[in-house]
Amino acid sequence: MQEVPDLYMFFGRFHPLFVHLPIGILVFALIFQIYLKWKPNGALHAVLPIVWGLAALSAVLSALSGYILSLGGGYSEEILSLHKIGGITLSILSICCFILSFYRMPWLASYKNIIQKIVLSSIAVILLLTGHWGGTLTHGNDYLMEFSPFVVTDSSSTSEHASRISSLDSADIFKDAVQLIFQSKCVSCHNAEKKKGGLLLTSYEEMLAGGKTKAGIIPGNTATSEIFRRITLPTSHKEFMPSDGKKPLTEHQIAILEWWIEQGAQRNMMISGMKPNKHIQDLFSDFFQLGRDAILSYTAKPASSEALSNLLKAGFQVHAISESNNLLEVKYTGPSTEKLNLSLLEPIKDQLVWLQLINCGVTDEDLKIIGGLSNLYKLNLNRNKLTAGGVDEIIRLPKVEYLNLYGNSITDSAINQLVTLPKLKKLYVWESRVDSLGVESAKRLNQRVDIVYRLN
Repeated sequence: MQEVPDLYMFFGRFHPLFVHLPIGILVFALIFQIYLKWKPNGALHAVLPIVWGLAALSAVLSALSGYILSLGGGYSEEILSLHKIGGITLSILSICCFILSFYRMPWLASYKNIIQKIVLSSIAVILLLTGHWGGTLTHGNDYLMEFSPFVVTDSSSTSEHASRISSLDSADIFKDAVQLIFQSKCVSCHNAEKKKGGLLLTSYEEMLAGGKTKAGIIPGNTATSEIFRRITLPTSHKEFMPSDGKKPLTEHQIAILEWWIEQGAQRNMMISGMKPNKHIQDLFSDFFQLGRDAILSYTAKPASSEALSNLLKAGFQVHAISESNNLLEVKYTGPSTEKLNLSLLEPIKDQLVWLQLINCGVTDEDLKIIGGLSNLYKLNLNRNKLTAGGVDEIIRLPKVEYLNLYGNSITDSAINQLVTLPKLKKLYVWESRVDSLGVESAKRLNQRVDIVYRLN
């Protein structure tokens, strides 16, 4: 990357502003030109040179500022070259349209219509391609579809890879967890094509090396690991990662990365060999969707598109556990700015098998709805406002195997009721009002249930 004077870069940074002018004006000019062909109007035709003149000027300014911005480096040379060619070509064609709109050339009169059609068609195609290449340089290849309402899919390579892990004994901490987290949230801006901030996150060595200023990962020290610092900043902070409005890492993903760094940022080690405590085991069980195979024995009818759309609009995340079985996982991680409308879950109760409502103000009253979701296998309600008074609703769930209630006001008497759930295998109640005597009492009632009330 070459040194670029600050004044040049100041002008170059206006490229995102300039670039929207030619796009808007060129689209308007194309529509305006076609309209005049369809309905000739002498008064409006007199305005055409002004429109094309503005389009040409804004295209030139955009191309010039874009070229200066590119001198700062950090972009894929291949895509950058295509974007440059597209920008320059659009500038030249816009100038041609400007000239053709007012300059009378008798020797071209018989060919003018054909030339205009070719030039206008070329502008339309090149505008689309150049915009696509610019978007890829700025936001990465997945920017267009990242927030698509068709998020209800299990086709992503990251999800498929994670779900292939059957136990922590077969999961490599870096290859199967850490690398997948970075691939899902960070690599679109930190790859060989777009090396934002000089940072590459496509390999172990590159993660540790970091970007332009600081080392990315310091094994054993989250405080001095620049990548960890940035992903845990407030989302409003200018250095927060991921930037540009991309989805931030989830609380569980951050916890996994924190644990990995604190354990020495191991590269080739099975997770079970790193002796994770029960809390960390729980995080990985969720990440790898352990227990997924047992759920797949059940098949439901497809959920209605209206019900899924309503959930997405309300801020819930919806993921397909199995597309062929029509089984769904729904998540909401708080805090919520307003009370959740859990009645939106009722239309998909046949398909809903995993539910996570974390730190979003769920109360005992809300459990009346949750207790009716009879196909739940996995229920995570940690850090909400639940008490022993809501347990009667939870014990209505006939299939639940995994129940996480940590951080709620659950008492000894409550877990005595919970262990009567017919399919329950694991119960998490740490940071609650449960004590060791209560746990021992509950275990005597049902020795099959693993009750976790301490992290170690």
